[in-house]
Amino acid sequence: RHIIKMAAPRALFGVLLISAGAADAFSSSLLSSSFLPGTSRASLSLSHRSSAAPAGRTVAEGAVGLDMLVDVPKQVLVTGASGRTGFAVFKLLWENPKDFVAQGFVRSEKGAKMLEKIGASLGDSDSIKTSNAKLRALGMPADDEDPDIFLGDISDMASLAPAMRNCDALVICTSGVPKLRKTELFKSILSKLIGRQRMPKFYYETMPEQIDWEGCRNQIDVAKEAGVDHIVLVSSMGVSPAKNNGDNILNKIGDGNILVWKAKAEEYLAASGVDYTIIHPGGLLNKAGGEREIVLGVNDELLDAYESLGATRAIPREDVAMLVVQALRHKELVTNMSFDCVSKAPGEGKPTMSFAPLFEALS
Repeated sequence: RHIIKMAAPRALFGVLLISAGAADAFSSSLLSSSFLPGTSRASLSLSHRSSAAPAGRTVAEGAVGLDMLVDVPKQVLVTGASGRTGFAVFKLLWENPKDFVAQGFVRSEKGAKMLEKIGASLGDSDSIKTSNAKLRALGMPADDEDPDIFLGDISDMASLAPAMRNCDALVICTSGVPKLRKTELFKSILSKLIGRQRMPKFYYETMPEQIDWEGCRNQIDVAKEAGVDHIVLVSSMGVSPAKNNGDNILNKIGDGNILVWKAKAEEYLAASGVDYTIIHPGGLLNKAGGEREIVLGVNDELLDAYESLGATRAIPREDVAMLVVQALRHKELVTNMSFDCVSKAPGEGKPTMSFAPLFEALS
């Protein structure tokens, strides 16, 4: 009797070997299941019988690596998955289950509900887990449903650890978000009506130092400890030494120096020893993706050269999400690389459909 228990897709690769006879049964079972309703996306349990190895032939001689049988999807954790960019990334991964097992990390039940709307699950409740444990104690089959959504806080490494377990890749979409008080908005509108220029004052509920530096560092450390193979960090344009100074308006907002802390996190990631890709978007747009030509660059050169390239200084969040997913698909082209991204206006140029040539042009 052979029993295969996989806590994650990565366990398929070069870790478990099964006899040639068992391999056929496993392959058929996997292909026919296609993650049937009620089956966990992140785990798969199979039990089947197979005959003993023929006389004179050892099991080792008939062994077949599982990674030779199927293309196993990457298990990817997206942090900040309920944010506007993070949700776009999570949704795109979720819609491609043949290639990815998407998991989201959020800090509130409200954020979890966003992910639940597209089919993600928090897993079994504590009461169901208790009931399942009792059934298993009686010798009855009762597997817990693995969660797609994890509730936690990036300041708490203990809450990050379960979410990182068995992940192949981590996508960091957490970021400090400045907020505008209603009174500030009114003052700015009034100033504009009387012909005066006034910069509205923003504030942060949690300062960028705690999110973009300390929280990012925590994620990198936990991912490294968990054996994550690839970290994709969604950062921001403007972090280069030439642009990242006290005069940068992004640093002035809420006195947060957000680019300073983002740059520090990038340096920490680059020195971590984990394969990484850092994406620096321009201004983020809440527009549909897949309708524009994407333009890539490095070292904030696009901030000055975008017009000469026929581009804008902005890019839709959904296009950033596509870049993240393509970076996961083409890891070999973007390993230990940072790049900037903006887009052309709709109708200018051709919508980007092939990403490998874009990445190859960066090297």
